Amino acid sequence: MHRSRGSCRTIFLPLAAALVLGCAVGAARAEPKYVGWAKVEACREIREFKEKLRDGGQLDANAKLFLEETALPQLALDDNRATIERTRKRIREVLLADVGDDKAAGEISLLIAQFMDALARDEQVALVVRVNAMLLVGELKAKGGSRPWPAAARFLAAAAGDAELPDAVRIAALAGVDKQVKAGKGDEAITKTCGPPVFAILAEPVVAGRDVERDWLVSRALQLVPLLARPAPPQVAAAIVALLGDEARSVDLRVRAAAALGATADAKSGVDAVAAVDTIKKLAIAVLEAEEKAAAARRFEDQYRRGGMAGGAAPGMPGPPPGMPLGPGMGFGGMPVPVVDPLATSEQACRRAAWRLYTLATAILAPDEAQGLVAILGDTAGPAKELAGQLKAEALTIDADPVEDALLDALDVLRPPEAGENAAKRPARQPKPEQPEEEESKPAAKPKASPFDNPFK
Repeated sequence: MHRSRGSCRTIFLPLAAALVLGCAVGAARAEPKYVGWAKVEACREIREFKEKLRDGGQLDANAKLFLEETALPQLALDDNRATIERTRKRIREVLLADVGDDKAAGEISLLIAQFMDALARDEQVALVVRVNAMLLVGELKAKGGSRPWPAAARFLAAAAGDAELPDAVRIAALAGVDKQVKAGKGDEAITKTCGPPVFAILAEPVVAGRDVERDWLVSRALQLVPLLARPAPPQVAAAIVALLGDEARSVDLRVRAAAALGATADAKSGVDAVAAVDTIKKLAIAVLEAEEKAAAARRFEDQYRRGGMAGGAAPGMPGPPPGMPLGPGMGFGGMPVPVVDPLATSEQACRRAAWRLYTLATAILAPDEAQGLVAILGDTAGPAKELAGQLKAEALTIDADPVEDALLDALDVLRPPEAGENAAKRPARQPKPEQPEEEESKPAAKPKASPFDNPFK
């Protein structure tokens, strides 16, 4: 039985198309003429390319071919892997420096963005290359070099909001979105392009084993919300409220959620401000309780270790041989035993707690008193203002004297039912050696100024 010519054609045409496509892919992945970025910078083609564009020339077919087949593929080459950051920087600097014509500069930037966006999405490429490709898109500059190239926003926003991409690539893209939003503050086009992907990140579910990466993404998205949506629409506000109350998320993410809510929510956002303030108070207490428990755990470990090394042995551990002398603070054989300070919370942990409390306070009532959840509460804002005052006062006290006792005192203030019992268990706080006991605290030069970094600058 013989097939008809028509049936043969039916089989042949798809096969021919597949062969053509395969050849195209092979050509795209073919090794460039020069291997190694240093060779590209030294080649004749790059000199001709730069001279032509410096004199106001346009990006012709030969120039595009040089970029696509020789210059831009360098980022993915193994020969440039050890210096990939420098290669990324030089690709941008060499190809875009001294371009005389604005149209040509835009065409080169677009070509770079399209090539690098495709590279960042290629699952066959090493992750480090994909991340650097997306970083390069975010580093493209507008003519003059002082602002990000606005047209890169659509590539960056699309990648940041693509849940199918690796978190590392999305993080690199969102860093570029951050630059675009801050540089184009109030620009309707930037807001329209970047807003939806950023808001979508807020509602993404937690992914097991990737909580650190996802928390970074969500935290950066929260910082951008006040620049993209003020006031926050109900859907965005609801996503932020959900993050604030989610005890499975990190403490700092929830603190940033509170800050974003206080900076953007208004009466039309659909926020239950009373419930939000209550959640903020519980979060502030949880912040301090976590530090209290961590200090107690460090003391227990220290006592257990010293108990087995000096004097009486801890359960399951051998004691010193009979007759072995042990001096104060000495273990077996005269070895020194590390001793944990009775106040086992570090200065860094105290200052971190102070930042958290202050940020939560400003979420309720901003320093200028023009923003915060109290604006929604209206005549019923009295208790919320009192709480904001307590949080701010304790934060400033801890920041001025970053010791564990200051944290515990703050916990006593915010957790009234146990305040008397807790305070009775601890000796009175001692002033710093350099600070006289009766010295009164001096007012700040700017009473409403925050001593902490503003996440929304």
